[in-house]
Amino acid sequence: MAKFTNLRVWQQARELLKLVSTATADMRAEGDLKSQMRRAAISVASNIAEGAERSDRDFCRFLTIALGSNAEVEAQVTIAGDIGCLDAVTVAKLIDQTDHIGRMIRKLMQHRSASG
Repeated sequence: MAKFTNLRVWQQARELLKLVSTATADMRAEGDLKSQMRRAAISVASNIAEGAERSDRDFCRFLTIALGSNAEVEAQVTIAGDIGCLDAVTVAKLIDQTDHIGRMIRKLMQHRSASG
């Protein structure tokens, strides 16, 4: 398995984290939404990295967790848009990124399952 830093999906997860961090920098406090969005974005990249350093079976399990965290980011971004914490352009950009990462994770999971 290649080093996790070479995985395009991990690089895209880092980009998601940067986007979330920038989008939430000036976001008004709305309960724990701001910090939860950041934690979920961190979780996407972290689980891809941790899983890549384990067995193929464990990697798929960690990719499943990353996929769940990615969906969590998408849900939270949608909610933040619904309640006026994020503008529509930012919401669309973040959702595009989560969609892209979700497709990449699913494809990697299929590839790892087929080769295992």
